[in-house]
Amino acid sequence: MRAEAEELAAEHAPGLPGPVIAVLVTSWAQLIGLIGFEVFGQFNGVVGAARAEFFTHAVRRLARDAGLP
Repeated sequence: MRAEAEELAAEHAPGLPGPVIAVLVTSWAQLIGLIGFEVFGQFNGVVGAARAEFFTHAVRRLARDAGLP
């Protein structure tokens, strides 16, 4: 993974270290997954009425894991 992350960084974000790119790609994939689950009803029966609060919690956790404030 490190070599691929370094290649991505060199091609799309010169100056960013490979591990940062790896975290960004992981966070992006997780965010797209959250959106897809919401759009296609995969949270039905799992997340109740607090859907907005759950999404906010999940996105904040993604941001924290990515090192964002």
